[in-house]
Amino acid sequence: MSAAGRRCPLAGIAVAGVAATRQARRLEVGSVEICLEAARAALDDAGMSLDEVDGISAPWPGPGGAVFHPGSADWTAVFGKGFDWVGDTYPQGAPGLLDAAGAILAGQARTVLVFGGRASGAASAGSPSGGGAKSVVAYTRPDNEFVSCWGSLTAAQFALVAQVYFHRFAPDPERVALVAATIRNAGSANPAAVMHGRGPYRPADVLASPPVAEPFRLLDLCLATEGAAAMVVTSLERARDCPSAPAVILGGGSEWYRQQYVDPPRYDDAARIGAAAFRRSFAMAGLVPGDVDVFELYDICTFEVVRQFETLGFCAEGEGADYLAEAGIGADGRHPTNTDGGLMAYSHVGWGGPTLKIVEAVRQIRGTAGPGQVPGTEVALVTGAGSGAQYHNAALLGADR
Repeated sequence: MSAAGRRCPLAGIAVAGVAATRQARRLEVGSVEICLEAARAALDDAGMSLDEVDGISAPWPGPGGAVFHPGSADWTAVFGKGFDWVGDTYPQGAPGLLDAAGAILAGQARTVLVFGGRASGAASAGSPSGGGAKSVVAYTRPDNEFVSCWGSLTAAQFALVAQVYFHRFAPDPERVALVAATIRNAGSANPAAVMHGRGPYRPADVLASPPVAEPFRLLDLCLATEGAAAMVVTSLERARDCPSAPAVILGGGSEWYRQQYVDPPRYDDAARIGAAAFRRSFAMAGLVPGDVDVFELYDICTFEVVRQFETLGFCAEGEGADYLAEAGIGADGRHPTNTDGGLMAYSHVGWGGPTLKIVEAVRQIRGTAGPGQVPGTEVALVTGAGSGAQYHNAALLGADR
């Protein structure tokens, strides 16, 4: 579906450069080094130098600056220059993209570099990855009243929602598992994916994997890996002078119900989260969900992929697994989804994980996505977070026509 003629207020802003570093279970560098690698590579992809960047969006300690949370750094000192605008509210994925676009439209910056990631270097116990091989990654178990002290973690938060769904609608387990198997097979075919060469996966493999948090098994859940991702956001006019084809922002929106992982989610509160953000995004773009060529969805768990297709309106609540089994989410299906292997098989790097979705969407639009390339891609949907996190975000990117 061509993006030509859209009247979105964001259509004058584009992604001019993207990059992802090597993704791995463990890297031998630190978080600052891997983030710098991604930032430099994105600038190279855009044919720009750091001198042209007057805005950044990255984990930032804030004006108080006394406590550096994992992944944050004094990036002005690291880069050796000041910036006119710094975004740190949610500096990744769709919100990071939309914040950067807003800053450019408001005249606060001309070119914004959005980046993030993590790497543990020597893998010490105090590292962002948490240490030993059996450790839970620190960001999955924040030190909140009803989380860390009770042993909860991200998978359990999403499981609270999924349990109710499975009880009410009793989806076919094999058809649910087919979602995970298809995404993991995309990662198995992707040489850059952490799970490259580990397939092929069948639904039976997903159902036979170890249980983690009912109803999720190990292969229903995303990875916790290391690496970084970055994107360069600027005016479409400037992006057209860059060596790579720009990806135009067609629309986007966010929906915030509660802060993630503080209060446990309830199905009746969170099951349809994202519906309003989707409506705004598509209305802004002048498109409908059926116009999307590729779906780069936040696949923190299998259930979230099913839920998002229901929330997009492709089928009724409770019918997602059946619908996707019939429509197909592989590269040759009706709805190609997570074409790089997604968070389940490509990589999930904490701060920076949602930006990986934009990197793949831009590559799909350019026609440079490798084994998972969907021919003729002109419109891509990117999403982040979901029901267990109790917020959702989306962005639509399109080819420059």
